[in-house]
Amino acid sequence: MQRLIGLIFLMPLFAVAQQGWVSIAIQGDAYGGETTWLVRDSSNAIVAGSAPLQGEYPYVEAFLPLPLGEYTFTIYDSFGDGICCGFGEGWFSINTCELDTTVYDFSTSEQTIPFEVLACPPPIFGCMQAGAINYHPWANAPAPCDFPPVQCEEGYNNILVTVTPDTYAAEISWDLMTFPDGEIVAEGSGYSIVGAPVVEAVCLPVGSEFKVNVYDTFGDGMCGSCYGGVDGNLFVSNLCGDELYYVGDTTQYESIGSDIIVVDPCFPPIPQGCTDSWFTEYDPAAVIDDGSCQTEVILGCTDPDAINFNEDANTLETEDNCDFTLTLTDGAGDGWFGSWVGVQQGDEIWGPFTMYPADEFEKEIQIPLYSGEAVNVMFFTQGNAETTASQCGFYFDGPNGVFMEGGTNPWSDAIKKFPFKYEGVPVCGDFCVLGVEGCTLSFACNYNPAANVDGDCTFPIEYYGCDNECINDTDGDGVCDELEVVGCQDPTAFNYNESATDPAECEEVVFGCTDPTMFNYNELANTENNSCIPFIYGCTIPEAINYDPMANTNNGSCELPMPGCMDPDAANYNVYANVPANEECLYDAGCITGPGEPYWANDFCYSWVIEVDPYCCEVGWDAVCIEMYEYCSQGVTSVEDVAMGLIHLYPNPTSGVINFQGPVGAFADVYSHSGQVVVSCTSGREIDLRSLPNGLYEVVISYKGRIVVERIVKQ
Repeated sequence: MQRLIGLIFLMPLFAVAQQGWVSIAIQGDAYGGETTWLVRDSSNAIVAGSAPLQGEYPYVEAFLPLPLGEYTFTIYDSFGDGICCGFGEGWFSINTCELDTTVYDFSTSEQTIPFEVLACPPPIFGCMQAGAINYHPWANAPAPCDFPPVQCEEGYNNILVTVTPDTYAAEISWDLMTFPDGEIVAEGSGYSIVGAPVVEAVCLPVGSEFKVNVYDTFGDGMCGSCYGGVDGNLFVSNLCGDELYYVGDTTQYESIGSDIIVVDPCFPPIPQGCTDSWFTEYDPAAVIDDGSCQTEVILGCTDPDAINFNEDANTLETEDNCDFTLTLTDGAGDGWFGSWVGVQQGDEIWGPFTMYPADEFEKEIQIPLYSGEAVNVMFFTQGNAETTASQCGFYFDGPNGVFMEGGTNPWSDAIKKFPFKYEGVPVCGDFCVLGVEGCTLSFACNYNPAANVDGDCTFPIEYYGCDNECINDTDGDGVCDELEVVGCQDPTAFNYNESATDPAECEEVVFGCTDPTMFNYNELANTENNSCIPFIYGCTIPEAINYDPMANTNNGSCELPMPGCMDPDAANYNVYANVPANEECLYDAGCITGPGEPYWANDFCYSWVIEVDPYCCEVGWDAVCIEMYEYCSQGVTSVEDVAMGLIHLYPNPTSGVINFQGPVGAFADVYSHSGQVVVSCTSGREIDLRSLPNGLYEVVISYKGRIVVERIVKQ
């Protein structure tokens, strides 16, 4: 068996009832790794599938619980030659509810088979032979049976070998070998049912010595969980239940042997006790009567609080049979998904019962049982569904309350029994007549004619009768006339009275600020809405230079704007100005002469002249200076003059911003190396290249029909 558990994937199916199933079997050819498969529903959604199979001639099985409906099964061969021919005769089958036994093969890259999932109970695997120790009365699918130990000849005794297969059951085998001669006296193999213990009894001479050898063909022992499955184990014991040898999920062997084991003369004791059910000492488990029956059963009411208490009775008299309620619980509310319970009392069985997602968290089942006779509740799963079992539970109750409960995870023993059994004894209702406490006064509201023990009495309150209805109710509104309250009954009104029972005039709610000290006080408002705004004094004229946008009340402090030169060092300083207009400020250049008297330092043409020839400022204003000034004021006549004396771009290289010095009215465009304009027509004193990538750019400067091109490096 290949590592199927680790390969198969299932999509979530818990939103619908699990009322059908399909069983898929595949016998691969010599190239198992070429084969995969998928199951799709009617909407073409994938609900199950596998990774490539492993090894030569792999055999895999998959059991899939599915919602009712139509599906398709598709098998694939990556090489394209199928599994039927030439390299091993492979095949596959799709079995729904044990209705289809057709075997298919294919010789192409893929084949699709449609199938339908019908309503049917899933297979319940178990021993179907009544004489076996592990007989499963609800089983409808076969599983290995365990039979009582064989009768050994004198001087011999039974040794029990219990094998619980892991997910890869077919890989496991064992043998018993005498010591020291090494003769094999018993062996076992061919296991197929995962998690179902198989017990074999072997007769060996008392006092003899032997060893146990365990083999795994894959070499990983019974560690099914190592590949996503469940673990197994092998357990050797005597008839008394004593452990002689145990091996679990170890991964360290292709074969492993035990220490020397001695066969001892252990025989289980035969239960002894009172075997007569009409005595209180009766032991239903006893086989041999040991004379302990002493006290005869006297039926009657044993409750001292009952009216018919019988002090001589030693056994409560009950009804012979009655109905009990079996309640199934699901902690997740998504169905048990493969877990079931059955009920057994004597020769009668009920069930099996399970929980589907539609049942949600609880489901009740009525079952008639005999009083005082032991009841078994059998908890079993498909294989070893530990996770599912942890969400399952049940309780059994009747006339005297809960007498049995269980669930959670029954697979707690190292040797997992199948199924897991709960035991309890139901008790039907008894014949005791208990005292009835109650009011014995006929004029009281709670008078109880059946009461035989005095209890508390209740009387009507003022204005009411025992039926809690008004004695006087003129308007028939259920409020006594004496208790009527007049008032506004409109919950949206200002004067609403929640205690009012009769209507009165209502006052409309008016929301607003009710604080007269606030800016937005509303004298018509009767209900505060937390809208009050305090007085904030300041200038409220937006045009004023001291305008306060937070102010809501003008305090006469507004100052209207008066632009002008505010630099005290300027020749045209305006002491009354409050808005700076410093571009209008005039400054003495400090030169000995110039075109104006005095010369102003913000005359651009003069600044250019003295930058080119400082002599014009320091010594005198000669004909050369006048000619250069005229060039500037009338328009520069040569590109070279502009490039050398007027236009300056710095720094170069730059990390982002270029300072642009030139005549007023000059414009600059920046071009990339591909000839595209990346910064267009700037007339300011800065050119911003920070958003551009590093590289070489050309700056084209135009002024009065003249052009200068400068190269700039951004880095």
